[in-house]
Amino acid sequence: METTDGKPNSKKNRHCNGIAKKIDTTFLQWAEHITDIDISNKNLKCLPDNVQFPPNVYNLNLSHNLFIEVPNVVLKLDKLKNLDLSYNNITYFDDTPSFCHTIETLNLAYNHLASPPYWIWVNSPKNLVELNLNCNINITESLVNIYLDEFLKYSVKAKTIKIANCQLRNYVEILSTFTGVKSLEVGISSISSFSNRLEEVPCIGLDKCCDIERLNLSNTQIFNIKKNIDIFKNLVEINLSMNDIGELPQEFCNLEKLEICVLSFNRLLYLPEEIFKLKKLRQLHLDNNELCVLPESVFECESLKYVDLYNNGLYEVPEVILNVNELDLAQNFFDEPEDEEYLQKKEIIRINATDRYNGRKVEQERPDSEHSYCSTDDDEEFLKSIEENKAKDCQQYDPPSSPEDWDSDEYWVPCFTLVLPHCASPPVSPWMYYIKQKMAEGNFCPVDAHTEPIMELVKYQNKCNPKVCVEEEGQFDDYSDDDS
Repeated sequence: METTDGKPNSKKNRHCNGIAKKIDTTFLQWAEHITDIDISNKNLKCLPDNVQFPPNVYNLNLSHNLFIEVPNVVLKLDKLKNLDLSYNNITYFDDTPSFCHTIETLNLAYNHLASPPYWIWVNSPKNLVELNLNCNINITESLVNIYLDEFLKYSVKAKTIKIANCQLRNYVEILSTFTGVKSLEVGISSISSFSNRLEEVPCIGLDKCCDIERLNLSNTQIFNIKKNIDIFKNLVEINLSMNDIGELPQEFCNLEKLEICVLSFNRLLYLPEEIFKLKKLRQLHLDNNELCVLPESVFECESLKYVDLYNNGLYEVPEVILNVNELDLAQNFFDEPEDEEYLQKKEIIRINATDRYNGRKVEQERPDSEHSYCSTDDDEEFLKSIEENKAKDCQQYDPPSSPEDWDSDEYWVPCFTLVLPHCASPPVSPWMYYIKQKMAEGNFCPVDAHTEPIMELVKYQNKCNPKVCVEEEGQFDDYSDDDS
């Protein structure tokens, strides 16, 4: 291919796959019996009004072009069932098309929509089955003030809705308009700064989609699964991967119809014992978590065939786990099995999982001050002496406790308990090390982690910040005379 100046052109258009950059739409003609038309990847910016589509066209693919609006000739098609307008530059699609009640699947992914297609909400197309709005990062620009409330008046009857990477954030309430949805994709596995942010599930809006069967919330910054998660009683598949979930509530085990559960790339430490209630569970994805224990009750799930435990913190697993058909136990703190049967099971899982290592995970050595500590009788005596010294110090530096001394200046001097040089802190136990590590990561703050009793801390604060009593005029004045 040569340019106008006669020099060879080394760059090919990435949308055209070697085909001419632009086609002449003036002479586009089709036979009347044609029902499927594909004019994708042609760098089309518009379609002239004189273009005539066959009267019975059902499937039209206009993806990967440069349309900034839906062509009028397309809007006039009254028998269209499947329309693909993905990967264009469409900003608005509010005009009601002639195919409103014949359209079954509408793909508007990867456009520049500044608002959801208004006609879909207002007219509620009766045959619409699938609506794809993925990756329209500006779709919430118009959802301000009363315009969002206008959308919330209507509902979309589509059974499959994809609305991932749309920066919903403060506009997740629009999910409440998908009352009839069966399959909802709010998140996708690809990492993006435009992902929807839910933080918890069920969130506002999503709690209205109680009949949902398949739910994808991957990469939506969820850190909390609420106890009313069991409102999704018909849920068959859920994807909660790539979030910050630290635990599952017991109510999660009430999802009795659940078959596929994806919890990969989270911060799970354990699973609820009631997980045996998930009798229909077939696949359990737990790879890349922080599991330190695996309950045996999980293998009471009669239908369980797939278990992925790659890259966790497990030191052992129940032997019954070897009965599942597909299994990956690599990168934990125990020796991975080497028998041929297990290797075949692992190979099945890794067909779609690349960049994985084999064998046992290497434990990271902690500093000397953080090593595991096992108490002995001598250590207990040492700790007892520390407590006695602290008690003596407290008595020595406590303020006068007699009510007669309340008016003295010494009573109101802030005091504190001295820590003597010889009273070093005791070594850290394994449990305390584990708790403090999790606290540093922001997971939780249990009572066990407080090295000083709460009551002592409160008393100390009260001593350092005593309540000041202000005398008011006449409070202690004595107006009686000496003769009274």
